[in-house]
Amino acid sequence: MSYFFLILFIICLFVPIYSYVVFPWLMKQRGDKIKSEKNNYTSISDWPIVTIVFSVFNEELVINRKLESLIHSDYPQDKLHILIGSDNSTDKTNAIIEEYITKFPFIKLIKKNTRHGKLKIINELVDLTTSQHLVFTDANVFFEPNTIKALVYNLVKKKADMVCGNILKFSPKNEGISSQEIFYMNFENQLKYNESLVYGFIVGVEGGCYAIKKENFVKVPDGFLMDDFFITLDVISKKASVLFEPEALCYEDVNDAPMIEFKRKIRISLGNFRNLKYYKHLLFPIYKGFGFAFFSHKVCRWFTPFTIVFSFFLAFGMSMYCSFFNWILIMYSLLILLPFLTILLEKVKLKLPLVNSLGHFILMNLALLIGYFKFIVASHESAWEPPKRNV
Repeated sequence: MSYFFLILFIICLFVPIYSYVVFPWLMKQRGDKIKSEKNNYTSISDWPIVTIVFSVFNEELVINRKLESLIHSDYPQDKLHILIGSDNSTDKTNAIIEEYITKFPFIKLIKKNTRHGKLKIINELVDLTTSQHLVFTDANVFFEPNTIKALVYNLVKKKADMVCGNILKFSPKNEGISSQEIFYMNFENQLKYNESLVYGFIVGVEGGCYAIKKENFVKVPDGFLMDDFFITLDVISKKASVLFEPEALCYEDVNDAPMIEFKRKIRISLGNFRNLKYYKHLLFPIYKGFGFAFFSHKVCRWFTPFTIVFSFFLAFGMSMYCSFFNWILIMYSLLILLPFLTILLEKVKLKLPLVNSLGHFILMNLALLIGYFKFIVASHESAWEPPKRNV
Protein backbone atom coordinates (compact mmCIF):
# COMPACT_ATOMS: atom_id res chain seq x y z
CA MET A 1 0.00 0.00 0.00
CA SER A 2 1.40 3.39 -0.96
CA TYR A 3 2.07 5.75 1.92
CA PHE A 4 1.25 8.58 -0.49
CA PHE A 5 -2.39 7.45 -0.72
CA LEU A 6 -2.55 6.96 3.05
CA ILE A 7 -1.35 10.53 3.58
CA LEU A 8 -3.95 11.78 1.10
CA PHE A 9 -6.64 9.86 2.98
CA ILE A 10 -5.61 11.42 6.31
CA ILE A 11 -5.57 14.90 4.75
CA CYS A 12 -9.11 14.36 3.42
CA LEU A 13 -10.32 13.41 6.89
CA PHE A 14 -8.52 16.37 8.45
CA VAL A 15 -10.13 19.04 6.21
CA PRO A 16 -13.59 18.98 7.90
CA ILE A 17 -12.03 18.40 11.34
CA TYR A 18 -9.86 21.48 10.83
CA SER A 19 -12.71 23.73 9.65
CA TYR A 20 -15.37 22.58 12.12
CA VAL A 21 -13.21 21.89 15.19
CA VAL A 22 -9.60 23.14 15.06
CA PHE A 23 -10.16 26.61 13.59
CA PRO A 24 -13.14 27.47 15.87
CA TRP A 25 -11.11 26.26 18.86
CA LEU A 26 -8.17 28.42 17.79
CA MET A 27 -10.42 31.48 17.44
CA LYS A 28 -11.95 30.85 20.87
CA GLN A 29 -8.55 30.58 22.52
CA ARG A 30 -7.46 33.89 21.01
CA GLY A 31 -10.84 35.57 21.51
CA ASP A 32 -10.95 34.67 25.22
CA LYS A 33 -7.77 36.69 25.76
CA ILE A 34 -9.33 39.87 24.36
CA LYS A 35 -11.44 42.00 26.67
CA SER A 36 -14.57 43.38 25.02
CA GLU A 37 -16.24 46.54 26.28
CA LYS A 38 -19.97 46.93 26.89
CA ASN A 39 -21.76 49.36 24.63
CA ASN A 40 -22.39 52.73 26.27
CA TYR A 41 -25.57 53.86 24.52
CA THR A 42 -25.90 56.99 26.65
CA SER A 43 -22.73 58.33 24.99
CA ILE A 44 -24.80 59.06 21.87
CA SER A 45 -27.12 61.99 22.51
CA ASP A 46 -28.26 62.46 18.91
CA TRP A 47 -28.91 59.19 17.11
CA PRO A 48 -28.61 59.36 13.30
CA ILE A 49 -31.47 58.64 10.91
CA VAL A 50 -31.52 54.95 10.01
CA THR A 51 -33.49 53.15 7.30
CA ILE A 52 -34.62 49.54 7.72
CA VAL A 53 -34.68 47.87 4.30
CA PHE A 54 -36.18 44.50 3.38
CA SER A 55 -38.13 42.72 0.68
CA VAL A 56 -41.17 40.49 1.12
CA PHE A 57 -42.97 37.84 -0.86
CA ASN A 58 -46.14 36.30 0.60
CA GLU A 59 -45.18 36.86 4.25
CA GLU A 60 -48.65 37.22 5.76
CA LEU A 61 -47.80 34.75 8.54
CA VAL A 62 -44.91 36.82 9.90
CA ILE A 63 -45.15 40.40 8.64
CA ASN A 64 -47.32 41.58 11.53
CA ARG A 65 -44.86 40.34 14.15
CA LYS A 66 -41.97 41.72 12.09
CA LEU A 67 -43.37 45.23 11.96
CA GLU A 68 -44.31 45.14 15.63
CA SER A 69 -40.72 44.28 16.56
CA LEU A 70 -39.46 47.27 14.56
CA ILE A 71 -42.09 49.74 15.75
CA HIS A 72 -41.48 48.87 19.40
CA SER A 73 -37.76 49.37 19.08
CA ASP A 74 -36.23 51.80 21.58
CA TYR A 75 -34.65 53.66 18.65
CA PRO A 76 -36.13 57.20 18.34
CA GLN A 77 -39.12 56.93 15.99
CA ASP A 78 -38.44 60.32 14.47
CA LYS A 79 -35.07 58.92 13.29
CA LEU A 80 -36.49 55.65 11.98
CA HIS A 81 -37.53 54.89 8.40
CA ILE A 82 -38.84 51.51 7.24
CA LEU A 83 -38.71 50.80 3.50
CA ILE A 84 -40.29 47.56 2.24
CA GLY A 85 -40.36 46.13 -1.27
CA SER A 86 -43.12 43.63 -2.06
CA ASP A 87 -42.07 41.26 -4.83
CA ASN A 88 -45.55 40.71 -6.32
CA SER A 89 -47.01 39.29 -3.10
CA THR A 90 -50.33 37.58 -3.78
CA ASP A 91 -51.52 36.97 -0.22
CA LYS A 92 -52.47 39.51 2.48
CA THR A 93 -48.92 40.83 2.95
CA ASN A 94 -49.49 44.16 1.18
CA ALA A 95 -52.80 44.79 2.93
CA ILE A 96 -51.24 44.20 6.36
CA ILE A 97 -48.36 46.57 5.63
CA GLU A 98 -50.70 49.25 4.26
CA GLU A 99 -52.73 49.07 7.46
CA TYR A 100 -49.58 49.83 9.45
CA ILE A 101 -48.69 52.71 7.12
CA THR A 102 -51.91 54.51 8.10
CA LYS A 103 -50.72 54.53 11.73
CA PHE A 104 -46.97 54.87 11.23
CA PRO A 105 -46.05 57.20 8.35
CA PHE A 106 -42.34 56.33 8.59
CA ILE A 107 -43.20 53.00 6.91
CA LYS A 108 -43.15 52.99 3.11
CA LEU A 109 -44.15 50.17 0.76
CA ILE A 110 -42.99 49.70 -2.84
CA LYS A 111 -45.18 47.17 -4.67
CA LYS A 112 -44.21 45.19 -7.77
CA ASN A 113 -46.71 43.58 -10.13
CA THR A 114 -44.25 40.96 -11.42
CA ARG A 115 -41.54 38.90 -9.74
CA HIS A 116 -38.16 40.64 -9.68
CA GLY A 117 -36.20 38.66 -7.10
CA LYS A 118 -34.78 39.86 -3.79
CA LEU A 119 -31.55 41.27 -5.25
CA LYS A 120 -33.26 43.61 -7.69
CA ILE A 121 -35.78 44.70 -5.07
CA ILE A 122 -33.05 45.54 -2.54
CA ASN A 123 -30.93 47.40 -5.12
CA GLU A 124 -33.92 49.54 -6.06
CA LEU A 125 -34.87 50.22 -2.44
CA VAL A 126 -31.36 51.43 -1.59
CA ASP A 127 -31.61 53.98 -4.41
CA LEU A 128 -34.67 55.40 -2.63
CA THR A 129 -32.99 55.78 0.77
CA THR A 130 -31.71 59.14 1.97
CA SER A 131 -30.03 58.16 5.25
CA GLN A 132 -26.38 57.19 5.57
CA HIS A 133 -27.06 54.31 7.96
CA LEU A 134 -28.91 51.29 6.60
CA VAL A 135 -30.15 48.13 8.32
CA PHE A 136 -31.03 45.10 6.19
CA THR A 137 -33.23 42.31 7.44
CA ASP A 138 -35.72 39.59 6.47
CA ALA A 139 -39.45 39.38 7.13
CA ASN A 140 -39.10 36.41 9.49
CA VAL A 141 -36.34 37.93 11.66
CA PHE A 142 -37.77 39.59 14.76
CA PHE A 143 -35.80 42.32 16.55
CA GLU A 144 -35.35 42.90 20.25
CA PRO A 145 -36.03 46.53 21.32
CA ASN A 146 -32.29 47.23 21.60
CA THR A 147 -31.24 45.65 18.28
CA ILE A 148 -31.23 48.74 16.04
CA LYS A 149 -29.35 50.83 18.61
CA ALA A 150 -26.75 48.08 19.03
CA LEU A 151 -26.14 47.94 15.27
CA VAL A 152 -25.96 51.71 14.79
CA TYR A 153 -23.74 52.11 17.87
CA ASN A 154 -21.06 50.07 16.11
CA LEU A 155 -21.29 52.24 12.99
CA VAL A 156 -21.08 55.47 14.97
CA LYS A 157 -18.86 54.80 17.99
CA LYS A 158 -16.73 51.88 16.86
CA LYS A 159 -16.35 53.30 13.34
CA ALA A 160 -17.37 49.96 11.83
CA ASP A 161 -18.27 49.90 8.15
CA MET A 162 -20.59 46.91 8.48
CA VAL A 163 -22.14 45.17 11.50
CA CYS A 164 -23.62 41.69 11.83
CA GLY A 165 -26.53 41.10 14.19
CA ASN A 166 -26.80 38.18 16.61
CA ILE A 167 -29.55 36.01 15.13
CA LEU A 168 -30.85 33.27 17.41
CA LYS A 169 -32.83 30.48 15.79
CA PHE A 170 -36.01 29.18 17.35
CA SER A 171 -38.49 26.43 16.57
CA PRO A 172 -42.01 26.56 18.06
CA LYS A 173 -42.55 22.88 17.25
CA ASN A 174 -39.03 21.63 18.02
CA GLU A 175 -39.37 18.91 15.41
CA GLY A 176 -37.31 17.44 12.56
CA ILE A 177 -33.86 18.97 12.08
CA SER A 178 -34.61 22.13 14.08
CA SER A 179 -32.26 21.22 16.94
CA GLN A 180 -29.38 20.61 14.50
CA GLU A 181 -29.97 23.95 12.76
CA ILE A 182 -30.20 25.80 16.08
CA PHE A 183 -26.97 24.23 17.30
CA TYR A 184 -25.17 25.08 14.06
CA MET A 185 -26.33 28.72 14.08
CA ASN A 186 -25.23 29.21 17.70
CA PHE A 187 -21.89 27.63 16.80
CA GLU A 188 -21.51 30.04 13.86
CA ASN A 189 -22.41 33.07 15.96
CA GLN A 190 -19.76 32.21 18.52
CA LEU A 191 -17.15 31.73 15.81
CA LYS A 192 -18.04 35.06 14.17
CA TYR A 193 -17.88 36.83 17.52
CA ASN A 194 -14.37 35.50 18.13
CA GLU A 195 -13.29 36.42 14.58
CA SER A 196 -14.59 39.94 15.20
CA LEU A 197 -12.55 40.22 18.40
CA VAL A 198 -9.38 38.77 16.92
CA TYR A 199 -9.34 40.32 13.44
CA GLY A 200 -11.84 43.18 13.40
CA PHE A 201 -13.79 41.39 10.68
CA ILE A 202 -16.01 38.36 10.23
CA VAL A 203 -16.23 36.01 7.26
CA GLY A 204 -19.77 36.77 6.13
CA VAL A 205 -22.68 38.56 7.83
CA GLU A 206 -26.15 37.04 8.11
CA GLY A 207 -28.54 38.70 5.67
CA GLY A 208 -31.35 38.50 8.23
CA CYS A 209 -29.85 41.33 10.30
CA TYR A 210 -26.95 43.58 9.45
CA ALA A 211 -26.16 47.28 9.25
CA ILE A 212 -23.93 49.12 6.80
CA LYS A 213 -22.96 52.66 5.91
CA LYS A 214 -24.62 53.54 2.63
CA GLU A 215 -21.28 54.54 1.10
CA ASN A 216 -20.09 50.95 1.57
CA PHE A 217 -23.14 49.30 0.05
CA VAL A 218 -22.54 47.79 -3.39
CA LYS A 219 -25.25 46.62 -5.75
CA VAL A 220 -25.05 42.88 -6.20
CA PRO A 221 -24.86 41.80 -9.88
CA ASP A 222 -27.56 39.61 -11.39
CA GLY A 223 -27.02 35.92 -10.78
CA PHE A 224 -25.40 36.29 -7.34
CA LEU A 225 -27.70 34.65 -4.81
CA MET A 226 -25.84 35.30 -1.55
CA ASP A 227 -26.10 39.08 -1.53
CA ASP A 228 -25.09 39.39 2.14
CA PHE A 229 -21.88 37.45 1.54
CA PHE A 230 -21.10 39.35 -1.69
CA ILE A 231 -21.45 42.69 0.10
CA THR A 232 -19.35 41.48 3.05
CA LEU A 233 -16.51 40.44 0.73
CA ASP A 234 -16.72 43.76 -1.11
CA VAL A 235 -16.37 45.64 2.18
CA ILE A 236 -13.44 43.41 3.20
CA SER A 237 -11.76 44.01 -0.18
CA LYS A 238 -11.73 47.73 0.68
CA LYS A 239 -9.85 47.01 3.93
CA ALA A 240 -12.90 48.08 5.95
CA SER A 241 -14.13 46.62 9.24
CA VAL A 242 -17.01 44.15 9.61
CA LEU A 243 -17.93 43.52 13.24
CA PHE A 244 -20.22 41.08 15.05
CA GLU A 245 -22.47 42.66 17.69
CA PRO A 246 -23.74 40.17 20.31
CA GLU A 247 -26.13 42.77 21.79
CA ALA A 248 -27.98 43.14 18.47
CA LEU A 249 -30.28 40.25 19.33
CA CYS A 250 -33.00 39.02 17.01
CA TYR A 251 -34.85 35.77 16.42
CA GLU A 252 -35.54 33.72 13.30
CA ASP A 253 -37.74 30.69 12.84
CA VAL A 254 -35.83 27.62 11.71
CA ASN A 255 -36.83 25.05 9.12
CA ASP A 256 -37.57 21.67 10.65
CA ALA A 257 -38.17 19.75 7.39
CA PRO A 258 -34.93 18.17 6.04
CA MET A 259 -35.87 18.45 2.36
CA ILE A 260 -36.84 22.13 2.61
CA GLU A 261 -33.55 22.93 4.30
CA PHE A 262 -31.75 20.71 1.79
CA LYS A 263 -33.07 22.79 -1.13
CA ARG A 264 -32.16 26.01 0.68
CA LYS A 265 -28.62 24.77 1.26
CA ILE A 266 -28.26 23.94 -2.45
CA ARG A 267 -29.13 27.53 -3.26
CA ILE A 268 -26.68 28.82 -0.63
CA SER A 269 -23.97 26.54 -2.02
CA LEU A 270 -24.52 27.81 -5.56
CA GLY A 271 -24.23 31.40 -4.33
CA ASN A 272 -21.12 30.65 -2.28
CA PHE A 273 -19.22 29.18 -5.23
CA ARG A 274 -20.16 32.16 -7.38
CA ASN A 275 -18.80 34.48 -4.71
CA LEU A 276 -15.64 32.39 -4.37
CA LYS A 277 -14.97 32.69 -8.09
CA TYR A 278 -15.51 36.45 -7.99
CA TYR A 279 -13.50 37.11 -4.82
CA LYS A 280 -10.90 34.33 -4.98
CA HIS A 281 -8.13 36.93 -4.80
CA LEU A 282 -9.09 37.60 -1.16
CA LEU A 283 -7.73 34.15 -0.27
CA PHE A 284 -4.19 35.44 -0.67
CA PRO A 285 -2.02 35.49 1.28
CA ILE A 286 -3.66 32.35 2.62
CA TYR A 287 -1.46 32.09 5.72
CA LYS A 288 -2.59 35.29 7.48
CA GLY A 289 -5.37 37.80 7.94
CA PHE A 290 -8.57 37.49 5.97
CA GLY A 291 -7.09 34.92 3.58
CA PHE A 292 -6.45 32.56 6.48
CA ALA A 293 -9.89 33.10 8.04
CA PHE A 294 -11.70 32.86 4.68
CA PHE A 295 -9.93 29.60 3.83
CA SER A 296 -10.36 28.09 7.30
CA HIS A 297 -13.94 29.16 8.02
CA LYS A 298 -15.56 28.88 4.61
CA VAL A 299 -13.54 27.35 1.78
CA CYS A 300 -12.56 24.22 3.70
CA ARG A 301 -16.23 23.61 4.50
CA TRP A 302 -17.33 24.15 0.91
CA PHE A 303 -14.88 21.50 -0.27
CA THR A 304 -15.63 19.03 2.52
CA PRO A 305 -18.02 16.95 0.32
CA PHE A 306 -15.21 16.55 -2.24
CA THR A 307 -12.83 15.31 0.45
CA ILE A 308 -15.47 12.83 1.65
CA VAL A 309 -15.97 11.43 -1.86
CA PHE A 310 -12.24 11.38 -2.61
CA SER A 311 -11.43 9.65 0.68
CA PHE A 312 -14.05 6.97 -0.14
CA PHE A 313 -12.25 6.09 -3.38
CA LEU A 314 -8.91 6.17 -1.61
CA ALA A 315 -10.28 3.75 1.01
CA PHE A 316 -11.64 1.53 -1.74
CA GLY A 317 -8.21 1.36 -3.40
CA MET A 318 -6.36 0.75 -0.14
CA SER A 319 -8.80 -2.00 0.90
CA MET A 320 -7.09 -4.21 -1.69
CA TYR A 321 -3.90 -4.00 0.35
CA CYS A 322 -5.16 -3.67 3.92
CA SER A 323 -8.29 -5.35 5.33
CA PHE A 324 -8.73 -2.52 7.84
CA PHE A 325 -10.07 -0.30 5.05
CA ASN A 326 -12.88 -2.79 4.44
CA TRP A 327 -14.28 -1.59 7.76
CA ILE A 328 -13.81 2.00 6.64
CA LEU A 329 -15.84 1.23 3.51
CA ILE A 330 -18.62 -0.28 5.61
CA MET A 331 -18.70 2.87 7.74
CA TYR A 332 -18.90 5.02 4.59
CA SER A 333 -21.78 2.91 3.30
CA LEU A 334 -23.66 3.44 6.54
CA LEU A 335 -23.05 7.19 6.33
CA ILE A 336 -24.61 7.26 2.85
CA LEU A 337 -27.79 5.74 4.28
CA LEU A 338 -28.03 8.23 7.16
CA PRO A 339 -29.68 11.11 5.20
CA PHE A 340 -32.51 8.78 4.15
CA LEU A 341 -32.85 7.60 7.73
CA THR A 342 -32.94 11.23 8.90
CA ILE A 343 -35.82 12.00 6.54
CA LEU A 344 -37.66 8.86 7.69
CA LEU A 345 -37.17 9.78 11.36
CA GLU A 346 -38.56 13.25 10.65
CA LYS A 347 -41.69 11.76 9.10
CA VAL A 348 -42.36 9.47 12.07
CA LYS A 349 -41.45 12.23 14.59
CA LEU A 350 -38.67 10.17 16.17
CA LYS A 351 -35.44 11.68 17.51
CA LEU A 352 -32.13 9.82 17.67
CA PRO A 353 -29.66 12.67 18.34
CA LEU A 354 -26.49 11.03 16.98
CA VAL A 355 -28.22 9.62 13.89
CA ASN A 356 -30.05 12.89 13.23
CA SER A 357 -26.87 14.96 13.59
CA LEU A 358 -24.71 12.76 11.34
CA GLY A 359 -27.51 12.42 8.80
CA HIS A 360 -28.01 16.18 8.77
CA PHE A 361 -24.27 16.72 8.25
CA ILE A 362 -24.14 14.31 5.29
CA LEU A 363 -27.34 15.74 3.78
CA MET A 364 -26.04 19.30 3.95
CA ASN A 365 -22.73 18.28 2.38
CA LEU A 366 -24.67 16.60 -0.42
CA ALA A 367 -26.43 19.95 -0.91
CA LEU A 368 -23.01 21.62 -1.14
CA LEU A 369 -21.99 19.13 -3.82
CA ILE A 370 -25.16 19.65 -5.87
CA GLY A 371 -24.77 23.41 -5.51
CA TYR A 372 -21.28 23.16 -6.97
CA PHE A 373 -22.49 21.24 -10.03
CA LYS A 374 -25.25 23.80 -10.53
CA PHE A 375 -22.55 26.45 -10.37
CA ILE A 376 -20.41 24.85 -13.09
CA VAL A 377 -23.40 24.50 -15.43
CA ALA A 378 -24.07 28.24 -14.94
CA SER A 379 -27.53 28.25 -13.38
CA HIS A 380 -28.77 31.87 -13.15
CA GLU A 381 -31.86 31.61 -10.97
CA SER A 382 -32.52 34.77 -8.97
CA ALA A 383 -36.17 34.90 -7.84
CA TRP A 384 -37.30 32.25 -5.41
CA GLU A 385 -40.09 31.44 -3.01
CA PRO A 386 -39.06 31.54 0.65
CA PRO A 387 -39.56 28.36 2.73
CA LYS A 388 -42.79 27.91 4.63
CA ARG A 389 -42.50 29.83 7.88
CA ASN A 390 -42.34 27.66 10.98
CA VAL A 391 -44.44 29.99 13.15
